[in-house]
Amino acid sequence: MSLFPDFSNEEIFPTFAQCPLKETLSESTSTTTQFLMGTIGENMTLAMNPTFICKDRSTAPYALTLKLPSHMHREGVRGGALDFKQYKKGWTVVVRAPCRSGVKDGKQGLVECELEESLVIPASLEKLAGMHNREWTKAFGDEGTVECQGCGETKSKDELSRCKGCGAVWYCNRECQTKGWSEKDHKSECKALKALRSPLLDPARVQLVMS
Repeated sequence: MSLFPDFSNEEIFPTFAQCPLKETLSESTSTTTQFLMGTIGENMTLAMNPTFICKDRSTAPYALTLKLPSHMHREGVRGGALDFKQYKKGWTVVVRAPCRSGVKDGKQGLVECELEESLVIPASLEKLAGMHNREWTKAFGDEGTVECQGCGETKSKDELSRCKGCGAVWYCNRECQTKGWSEKDHKSECKALKALRSPLLDPARVQLVMS
């Protein structure tokens, strides 16, 4: 199974405008395999539930409100007990089963979701797109072999060591690990790769058929 879902699939990863309207969904309608991804912009929180202005894959802006569970409510505190340091400007927020509400009188509406139905990835959508294209190509390699991020040599998994932080990249030795961290940009990607392992994204992952 690929670590990266197929971000190019618009049926799974729609834009804000492609998300269904809340009032058109019935109890039998399921959107749990759809995910809205957006780069976090401005924090517009004015009440208990945090609100952010984000930009989707088409760079269109939209408002996202996260509905906090009761144990995170704090009377008179904007955003309740949410740690805003985990929602940095420029990072990506993913919402499972997104739908638009408040679309009327010329207003574009917003997306609301329970906090547990969201995921923050410490990288921008643009950064993730580049990582996706690179890792998606690697996913079609020979099963049982992986590429050392440092030197680029392909070996069996038994011959290489895995990054303990993200578990997504492999190295021949400490020298290759140092090269991957400093020269191959793993320092800026490790936490993003770790976040991508979240079970929230499991429905969107693709089981690749090796030819």
